[in-house]
Formats: sequence, C-alpha cells, structure tokens
Amino acid sequence: MKKLLELLYPQVCGICGKKINERYTCRKCLNILEYYQEMKIASGQSKTYFDELLCLFPYKGILKSRMLQLKFYGYQYIAKTFGEILAHKMEQKNIKADCIIPVPISKSRKFERGFNQSECIAKYMSELTGVPLYRKVLIKTKNNFQQSSLNLLERANNVKNVYSVQNIDEIKGKTVIVFDDIYTTGATINECAKVLKHAGASIVIAMTFLYSLK
Repeated sequence: MKKLLELLYPQVCGICGKKINERYTCRKCLNILEYYQEMKIASGQSKTYFDELLCLFPYKGILKSRMLQLKFYGYQYIAKTFGEILAHKMEQKNIKADCIIPVPISKSRKFERGFNQSECIAKYMSELTGVPLYRKVLIKTKNNFQQSSLNLLERANNVKNVYSVQNIDEIKGKTVIVFDDIYTTGATINECAKVLKHAGASIVIAMTFLYSLK
C-alpha cells in the first residue's frame, strides 16, 4: 500500500519532478510561473453568465504535458501541484468565495477514467484555501460528445441542457467558484455558470488552470 501511494503521490514537484520535502511545487517552478500572463475576462459580454473568468496558463509546453499525464495516465500527484498553484493565485488576487464547484464529467467517463481531474485539482485548492468543495451541487445529467472533437458552434450546442443543480440551498445568494481544467471556447464553463446563476448563485467566478484559444 505504501509503495502504491508513493507511485500515485510521490513527494516531488508536479511540474519539474524534483524531490521536495514540503508543499507540492518547488520554489523554482513557482517563480518561473509568475512570469506567465493569465487570461482574465470580466463579465459584460452577451450570453456570458460568469461574473469573472480567470485562466492561468496557456495550454502548451510542460504544463500541457503534465495535464495530459494527469487526465489520461492517472498521475494524480500532479493535481496537488496544480491545486497549490491555483490556491497561490487566489491568495495573490484576493479572490474570495463561499465554495468551489468542479465541472462534473459523466458517470461513464468517470468510471472509465477512475476520477474527475477537475475535482481532483479543486480538492487541493479547497484544502489549501479553506474554501469548501461542493461535489454534489453541480451534476452532469447527460452523456454528450467530447468537446475536443467539435467546432465552436457545435461545442455551444453540445453542452446545452447537460448540467443541472441539486442541493440548491447550498449556493443561494453565495459567491461560487466553478472550476474546470482547461478553457477552450468557454462553452462548458459558461453553461455551468448559467445553471448555477439560475439556481440562485449570486456571483460566479469561472476559473481554469489552462487555456487554449481557438
């Protein structure tokens, strides 16, 4: 069991792989990432339901490789590093919220993969910031096509009426962070923001770790 845990969660930086004694990201990588320019968008656009969007890093290079390792090869220790970096950015930006809600995946996809990568990352954001993680508020009610295989218009139509909110009292009048791993067209996270707003959330802050503008 110990060897299995060390394999899944080795005590190394999730970016460079260097051994570390504390935290999940080495200081060198944190300092380098400070030079990246995040993408920040305020509300005001038509058909945009989130109040603010913050995406940290472009989908390329070592961060893209690490995200693919997390999603498709099960290197879940990388989620610790990503969660720590997001928590660090929340502190820097003085982002305050009542809860963090990960974008859900379908039951079949979760069974196939064994986990939801956005939920894994959000778990460590929650632990390091003290902002509660709500896993059972936003749910996916339908299986749809993978967004990566679709164009801009198809992506928007593909996520319509796919998500719903349960336990509505948990978010009424609250400031909510809805978190996804990657922002591409924004269709998924905007649809999630819409159903959260319609369910009574006061403010929805959309956050992603990576962005890939197409």
